[in-house]
Amino acid sequence: MDSTWHMLSYLGHRTTYKVEVSRLASPPDVKSIADRFEAAEAKTGIVNQLSVRDTMRAQIGNAMFTVDYGRPLMRGRKLLGDVLPYDRVWRTGANAATQFTTSLPVKLAGMQVPAGTYTLWTVPHTAAVDLVINRQTGQWGTEYNRLLNLGTASITSQTLPAAVEKFTISIIPVNTKHGTFIMEWGSFRWTAPIEVQ
Repeated sequence: MDSTWHMLSYLGHRTTYKVEVSRLASPPDVKSIADRFEAAEAKTGIVNQLSVRDTMRAQIGNAMFTVDYGRPLMRGRKLLGDVLPYDRVWRTGANAATQFTTSLPVKLAGMQVPAGTYTLWTVPHTAAVDLVINRQTGQWGTEYNRLLNLGTASITSQTLPAAVEKFTISIIPVNTKHGTFIMEWGSFRWTAPIEVQ
């Protein structure tokens, strides 16, 4: 900031955008910038939103599940260890915290989860990943309160043969009592068992 509180520069290296911004000496040519966006849209027919909000719905036996989450794009970035730093809590998606709702009590990754709505967080490590279930809901994805954790469990991490561009959460039923909770993005696939109680 300068002495009149005008921003001179900004470093977003610790954000998902990885931007570096400097104040211009003169106003930018907004028309040429708009023309570039218009040409890109005309070429592809669409302009992708960086992190669309989506809702996944699934059923195992009589249990109904929804996951409301932001779906960030990989966009050629290195994810694990960079966009998702090791040993730090990640919102498990983008923007608002990821919300998980179950209509019946379940065990998720071995944790007892009563019927209700929770937020899901993950902590990637170099050789493993933890799933965190939290009682707080409706918050932004940077507002993690560990005092409200329901539980934390280690889950399975695998490397995918082909990269997944858009972060995807799914629940795949195995039978009327069991299923698999799956998170995929870039080269990783994280899974946890679900058991309806």
